[in-house]
Amino acid sequence: MHARYDPVGAHYGKCKKTEEAMGLCFGGFARIATVLQEARSNGSVLYLNAGNTFQGTPWFTVYHGEMVAEMMNMLEPDALSLGTHEFDDGVDGLLPFLDKVTSPVVCCNIDTSEDPDLHNHPRLTKSVIISKFNTNIGIVGYLTPRTKQISKQNKLVFSKEIEAINNEARRLVSLGVNIIIALGHSGYAIDQQIAKKCPEVDVVVGGHSQTFLYTGEPPDKEIPTGHYPTIVAKPNGINVPVVQAFAYTKYMGKIDLEFDEQGKLLHFSGSPILLNKKVAEDEAVKEFLESKREPIDAIEKNVVGTTLVYLNGQTNSCRKEECNFGNLIADSFVYARALQLMDEAYWTDASIAVVNSGSIRASIELEPSGAVTGADIATVLPYRNELFYTDIKGKQLIDILEFSAKLRNKENDGGFLQLSGLRVNFNYNRPKGKRITLLEALCTTCKVPFYERVHKEKVYRIILSNFLLSGGDGYKVKDPDDPVYDFLRINDSGALTQYFQHHKVVYPMLENRIGNVEKRHQTSLGTRFYGHLLLEVAISGSNAWSTPMYRPLPT
Repeated sequence: MHARYDPVGAHYGKCKKTEEAMGLCFGGFARIATVLQEARSNGSVLYLNAGNTFQGTPWFTVYHGEMVAEMMNMLEPDALSLGTHEFDDGVDGLLPFLDKVTSPVVCCNIDTSEDPDLHNHPRLTKSVIISKFNTNIGIVGYLTPRTKQISKQNKLVFSKEIEAINNEARRLVSLGVNIIIALGHSGYAIDQQIAKKCPEVDVVVGGHSQTFLYTGEPPDKEIPTGHYPTIVAKPNGINVPVVQAFAYTKYMGKIDLEFDEQGKLLHFSGSPILLNKKVAEDEAVKEFLESKREPIDAIEKNVVGTTLVYLNGQTNSCRKEECNFGNLIADSFVYARALQLMDEAYWTDASIAVVNSGSIRASIELEPSGAVTGADIATVLPYRNELFYTDIKGKQLIDILEFSAKLRNKENDGGFLQLSGLRVNFNYNRPKGKRITLLEALCTTCKVPFYERVHKEKVYRIILSNFLLSGGDGYKVKDPDDPVYDFLRINDSGALTQYFQHHKVVYPMLENRIGNVEKRHQTSLGTRFYGHLLLEVAISGSNAWSTPMYRPLPT
C-alpha cells in the first residue's frame, strides 16, 4: 500500500486534477474502506494485509508509523504481516506503530530476543488464531530474510521462511486448528515455494514483489504475471491457492474459499477488484485525512526547481541500468561536497558518488510547468539517509562495482548502483567478480575535471549513504585496513533539494556511465549477441583498467 492514503494516478503517485477529471484516479484508503464495508455487510469476511503499508508518500514522511496504525485501525484487518519498509526507520520507527495498531501483527521467522523493546511486544506474534465461520483459522506470518540487508542495522535475526512456517503451523495443528493461511512479505516466487513445501498451509497471501495476478482480460493496463489465484500442487496432489494484489492500493484482492469440516479446501474463486471511480470513497476516511492534510499541502506547494525532462526512477530501469534520475541524484551528492570545498585550491576531494537504486522510490513526471516540489522529493527519496564520504582503494572500488553487477536482475533487488564520477562497462558473459571491462573515475585535484583510469592501489574518496556505509544491501564499503569516513552534514533528500534550488532548471540525460554487454543467447544458428557493441578490452597493466576497443556485433 506504501502509504497511498490518497487515490493514485497512472504512475501510482498522487492523482492529479487532470486525471481526476477524466476518472483516472484509483485506490486510496477511502475506497478500500468502502469495499470492506460492503463485504462485511454481507456476512463474515477475513481481511488480511501483507505488509509494506509504511513509506512512499509525504504522508509517511510527516506522520510516520503512528498514522499508519491509525489508518489500519480504521480498516480493521484481522491480521497484518510486516513488510520490509516497516523497518525503514529501524525498530525505533516500528515501535510507535505496534503500540497503536489494534490488529495482530504476525511474523514467525524473526528472532527478537536480542532486542528488548521488540521482544515479547504484545502486538507482535508468530501467528494468530481467528475464530470465524464457526471454525478456527490460523494465520502464520513471514517476512523475507533479505530485510536484514536492506533495512537499518538492528539486532534481529531472520530465518528462512519455509522451516519457520512449518514449525509454527505444526504447533497450530496440535492446538486443533485445521485451516492455515500463510500471510507474508517475501515475493511471488517464495510464496509458491511455501505453497508447495509447507504441508499444513492451505492458502498463501503474499506481497513484496508487487505481483499483479489475474485470470482473463485484465481491467486496466497492468499485465498479469500469472493466474489469480495461482494454483500450486503439493507433492501429495493437494492444490494451494496463492494470491497477491499488486500495489499502491489500486486493487483489492478477493477470494472465496470453501472448506469441509476437516479443513480440506473444496472450492475457491475470486479476482482482484479494480478500485476505480465506480467505487465510492468513504467519507469518514476522507474527513480524517483532511484533518491532517495541512502540512502535506505545504510540502506539495513548495516548488524547489524545474525539470525539462522526465526524471526516470522506475524500478525496471534503475535496478538494471543507468537511469537519468539516478545520475541526477548521484550528481547532487558530489555537488554537495564540492560546495563545502569552494575555498580550496581543487574543485573537490570526492568526485565519486554511488546510490543504491532501491533508495529511488519514484519518477517525476514532466508537467507542463516542469515544477518539482518538496512532495516530489519526499516521495522519491523518503528514507532521508545521511550522506558520508569514505576513502577506499581502487581494488575495493572494483569489488563494490562487481557486487553491484552481481545484484543486477535479481528479483526486487535495489542494490544495483547508480553512479556519478565513474564510467564502467560490464560484460555479463564473464564470470561473477570479473565482469568489469572498463573503469574510469573523474580526477579531483585537476583544474579541469576529466576521466582517468582507476588504479587498484590508488585511494579514492566516494560519497554514499549511511545505509550503504553500514553494510546495507550486503555491501562492504569501509576499508578493512584503514576505515576513514565522515559525515557530510546533509542527507540525500537535502542534497537533491539543494541541487534543484541552485541549478533552477535541470535536464539530466543518459551519459553511458554504465555500459552493459548482455549475456549471449544460444539459438539454432549458434551464439548470437543482443546489443550494439561487443567489447574487446586491452588491459595496459595489471593495476589499471583501460579504455576498450570496439567492433560492431555480427547481425
